[in-house]
Amino acid sequence: MSTITEDKPATAHRPAPGDRARRLGKVVATEDFWVNATAPVALVAIMVVFSFLSPAFLTVGNLSGMLSDATIPVTLALAATFAVTLAGIDLSLAATVALGSVTAGVAYDAGWSIWACFAVAMATGLAIGLLNGFFVGWVKIPDFIVTLGSLSLVMGLSLIVSDGQPVQMFSTVLTTIGGDSIGPLRYNIAIALIVAVLLHILLFHTSFGVHLLATGDNTASAKAMGLKVARIKLAGYAIGGALAGLASIQLISFISSSQPTTNTDYLLKAIAAVVLGGVNLFGGRATIVGPVLGAILLTVLQQGLTLIGVEAYYEPLVIGIVVLAAATLMRGRNS
Repeated sequence: MSTITEDKPATAHRPAPGDRARRLGKVVATEDFWVNATAPVALVAIMVVFSFLSPAFLTVGNLSGMLSDATIPVTLALAATFAVTLAGIDLSLAATVALGSVTAGVAYDAGWSIWACFAVAMATGLAIGLLNGFFVGWVKIPDFIVTLGSLSLVMGLSLIVSDGQPVQMFSTVLTTIGGDSIGPLRYNIAIALIVAVLLHILLFHTSFGVHLLATGDNTASAKAMGLKVARIKLAGYAIGGALAGLASIQLISFISSSQPTTNTDYLLKAIAAVVLGGVNLFGGRATIVGPVLGAILLTVLQQGLTLIGVEAYYEPLVIGIVVLAAATLMRGRNS
């Protein structure tokens, strides 16, 4: 006599909802790990590689020099972070550095004190940031168009005001900032790191930071919550502009003169550092530590390649590969 066996229901082989949730949690945790760890892991790996390739790489003098060289990239990476957190971009940062140094040079030529010149540079950057924020926030023109226009506008003003000529600026204050040290750090990078700490507090420990992140995450929801989205965007771009003004002071401290034009590498490295640092390019999620480490990583990579004798025209190629690799690792977070 044969027996009849019943097939088990297909649902018996399906994972329970709790299992699916746990697996999804593991995937998210893995993605978050790579987002947060990309810059520090890559920085350590690059330093290990270059320490084997060049005995001079890990010397105190070289490390101090590389950190000092990272000053402007770190500051501009912080500036770019605020625009990107708002799901935008600021293409005018490098041009703002140029104009800030030019206006400081004009003030110096007029006999103003070096501190007044610094204030002029900061005010110039702040004004450009406010201009960008006004058109992005209130006029509602896309950030790419606004900052592309201000890039050309600001660079033109820089050349007109300076007549294309740098102004030599001499001061013991500039010498101290650009060359002296406080402990193991030179003053310029120490100032940039202090600013980074203050920005971390602003972004993650104040109501303004919460509102900025909420606006970048979902503008419509932020409006529904009663947030003044236009004002928040204005403030975000203003902070970025002020930081570009600070970068112009740092530039002057390095070269002891104003600079009517700046290398576009400043902008490219700032955006690359933000990518490496794990800031969400679609807005709403950010970090301050990440872009700082990303900027230092790019500086170490460039200086390391120079130290081992790699031709300068190969450096952009290597940096581009590193940035694309980092973006690939973080694709889950930005999807």
